[in-house]
Order: sequence, then C-alpha cells, then structure tokens
Amino acid sequence: MTKKNSKIKYLAALPAVIIMLLIFIFSSREAEESTIQSMKVSYCIAGMEGFLLGLNLTEEQMLAVAIAIEWIVRKAAHITEYAILAAAVLFALYFWTNRKRVLYFSTVVFCVFYAVTDEIHQLFVKGRSGKASDVLIDAVGVLIATGLIYLLKERRATCHPERKYVSS
Repeated sequence: MTKKNSKIKYLAALPAVIIMLLIFIFSSREAEESTIQSMKVSYCIAGMEGFLLGLNLTEEQMLAVAIAIEWIVRKAAHITEYAILAAAVLFALYFWTNRKRVLYFSTVVFCVFYAVTDEIHQLFVKGRSGKASDVLIDAVGVLIATGLIYLLKERRATCHPERKYVSS
C-alpha cells in the first residue's frame, strides 16, 4: 500500500469521528438544556404542521402539539444521528476491508457499542440517565442505514454487473 492510500484510509474515518464527537457533545448537555432544545424543535414542527394543514393554531395549541410530539422528536433524533453515524462508519470501513460480511457486521457492532458507551456517559451528566431503550432505538437507526446501503449497493451491482464491488 502506498502512503497516499494509507492517508486516505485515515481521512475516510474523519466523518465518523466528527459525528461521534457531535453525539458526545449533545449527550453532554444537562437534562434541562436538552429538553429546551427538543421543545424548540417540536414547537417548530408544530408550527409547520399548522401551516401545512392550513390551521391557524394559537400559541397555546402549538405548545400543546409540541409537548405531545416531543418524545417522538427525541427518538427520531436518536434514529437519525445513529443512521448517519452508521453510514459514516461504513464509508470509513470500505477503505479497510473488501469483504461485505465483515464490513456490515463491523459497522453494526461498532455503532451499537458506541451507543452503549454514549448511554453510560449520560449517567454522569446532571439530570440525564442511560437507558437500554435508547440503545435499542439507536440500533434501529444503525440497522436502517446499513440495510438501506446494503440494498442499494446490491441493486447497483445487479444493474451494473460489469462493475466490481466488495466481495462476500
């Protein structure tokens, strides 16, 4: 392997490292700050919902909708951030292995392990708690991303058999 390829391998990991850092920063926020952030997003969604449906919601109604959807917004954020992490880890690992099974299995294991460490980290943040249910929700995001990427690559390989892809 040339030095250039070696550098590319390490640079390919940079997006995953950045996403892991962002997850760590979000998890480091105290419970009150995290709730305020989620409520702001929920309130924006409530306002968009009213606009898109042609409803003229009052501030009180928008707040009620925001409170009602806040849990869903939080869990959707978990799924999204771990789906993005899985895609970034998968990208990085493409430069390290040419075996599909190792690639996808390693991605899932690494990302779920990171989710576990993230929940443990939250045990030390004021007002936060580590939850096994959040690890499962994170794992759903990981599985969605790796599954979709796998299916898209398989479809692409079927449509373009002359191209070489990673082996099994």
